[in-house]
Amino acid sequence: MFNQIFIVAIFCLTYYFILSNKFKTSVMVFLMGLFVSFTRIVDSMTLENVPRFIDFNTIGLLAGMMIIVGLLKAAGFFQFVAIMAVKWGNGSIKRTLSIIAMAVALLSAFLDNVTTVLIFAPILFFISDTVGIDATYLIVTAIVASNVGGAATMIGDPPNIIIGSASKLSFTSFIVHLAPICILILILLVLLWFRKVPADKSMEDKLKQLAATDPKTAIIDRKKAIALLCVFIAVITGFALHKILNYEMALIAMAGATVSLFIFGKSFEEAAKEIEWDTLFFLIGLFMITYAMREVGVIGYITKVLGGIESPYFILTILVWLSGLGSMFLSAVPTTTVMVPVVQSLAHTAVGSTAWWALSLGASFGANGTAIGAAVNIVGLSLLKKYSNKVVSFKDFAKRTMLATVLMLSLINLYMILMYKMSW
Repeated sequence: MFNQIFIVAIFCLTYYFILSNKFKTSVMVFLMGLFVSFTRIVDSMTLENVPRFIDFNTIGLLAGMMIIVGLLKAAGFFQFVAIMAVKWGNGSIKRTLSIIAMAVALLSAFLDNVTTVLIFAPILFFISDTVGIDATYLIVTAIVASNVGGAATMIGDPPNIIIGSASKLSFTSFIVHLAPICILILILLVLLWFRKVPADKSMEDKLKQLAATDPKTAIIDRKKAIALLCVFIAVITGFALHKILNYEMALIAMAGATVSLFIFGKSFEEAAKEIEWDTLFFLIGLFMITYAMREVGVIGYITKVLGGIESPYFILTILVWLSGLGSMFLSAVPTTTVMVPVVQSLAHTAVGSTAWWALSLGASFGANGTAIGAAVNIVGLSLLKKYSNKVVSFKDFAKRTMLATVLMLSLINLYMILMYKMSW
């Protein structure tokens, strides 16, 4: 009992560090993971057993994709896409914002959400200054769109990468089961979110001037950009075929990253600048704490409570809303990390693999509810403060997105019930 109380206390203290922002979050979470190891509460947490409590498939996949995406960004490819989105809007404010939202969602399905918002933020701020639309509205739109798009694939956001590695489900399976509801919600978001956007002749004339920018000017090195894009497509194809090829996705991502470095003429030391080390060490710390919780029986207790529920529909409903609310107030990655061992046990019951989809969609979409729901929320709002000196409080963000988030989770809940009923 003491061990369980001690680990839960460490877990609560870790969440305090995550939510307080008084200290560097990644450092404190990793420190808490190391502290658990030093206490020897869990005997198996030793160096020779590191692969048992740190998921290097997730870490390797993230690191590899960070390098590839960083080099594509350096070549100017994503800036090209952002300018093209404005160009296709052809001066119409609603059309331009709709295309940008869809472009953010599409890129977020295959890139890190934070990277996608960082790419589009300068364009959004420029539109805000040129046309006169509230920058907060534009950045919040990009945040929500990135979370929606990121939920559609295994590599779209960190929660799905963690789930993919733990569940051993294929890359294709994620797209087949998750993309339909993500596309539906994105369409509804575009139709409803922009219906009250102000538009007049002078604003549209200014936007047309912006749309006249030649997208090719964003490309720094055309040959390298094309070569890197080919590598990126090859890596995504490798992900889709990884079950057939019998290769870990981390191996495919790291191979793609190494080839990209060769094309760009950079060393691993230079590539280190493209890796978000804070994210990786944050995840490693969480993996260590979660492993300890599982070993001392805390996760088993939660599983036993959920496993005692007979109705699979009720279990799926609880998973959607528990992961959704957890993401809102505790952030998506920590919530997913804690829930993975629970769902691993439930996946062997009547709910089957549907439990994984409930966790994935609940965590990804629940992140839209508050300012701390996901890393992209925090980064997007910090960019807003930096460039326009606007501070969006926890309450203000929730006012803008909470109703939409609850509606999204309700749709997901119905989708899960339908999926289980169809044995899909």
